Amino acid sequence: MARTVAPRTSHRNTLVDQVVQRIRTEVIRGTLDPGRHLVEMRLAEDLSVSRGTIREALARLASTGLVEFAPGSGHRVRYFSDNDVAEIGEVFAALEGRAAMHTKLPLPGAVQSTLREIAERMRALRLPEDIDDLMTLDREFHGTLMSQQPKAKLFEAWRSQESLLAVMMVPIVRRGVGSGPDQAARHLKLLDAAMTGERDALIEALEQHYYQGEQPRSPILTFWTRGLPSAEPEGPDPVV
Repeated sequence: MARTVAPRTSHRNTLVDQVVQRIRTEVIRGTLDPGRHLVEMRLAEDLSVSRGTIREALARLASTGLVEFAPGSGHRVRYFSDNDVAEIGEVFAALEGRAAMHTKLPLPGAVQSTLREIAERMRALRLPEDIDDLMTLDREFHGTLMSQQPKAKLFEAWRSQESLLAVMMVPIVRRGVGSGPDQAARHLKLLDAAMTGERDALIEALEQHYYQGEQPRSPILTFWTRGLPSAEPEGPDPVV
């Protein structure tokens, strides 16, 4: 790892934020490999920050699941198996698929333009160098899509899992799954499906998006997205 953290570029971007971003990027790239012991003193020296800053950053990363803490041994980079990544993908596909059942399709023109603009910004990214920008744009794209359904509790459930989206970036970087143009194309497929006006088409596109076309449909996912009746937009929020 480089020995310094870039100067603060925004008043909203604290030193801890910068350290979290730096360590997260190194974990996703594999520079900090699974099982690596994250020693506070060494990280503080490498990044020229205090141990308190490192401690807070590691605690925040532990809350996202990228690193894990064990009493007596400290923090380590967490290992994610293919099954782990697939299960996380299933969670997001299920939540966003359920949201699709409550979304008025096709999407309004303004929303379509916003999603297309976000996807096109991905096209210019260089991976893995721009992985943080990809994560930001990915959250922005999916958050915009989720915001088109009226169920507040469903949106809150999605937001509570949002930090796990970083885990979905691990195979993209470590296996070289996608370039900037590849990521743009994957998200534009979601937009195209949404614009058909067919909920089943959007649900299928979400599954392909999160499973990268390799996993079969899960019976649980089928239950959540199609097995429950679709509530009217003006009705009360379901319990999620």
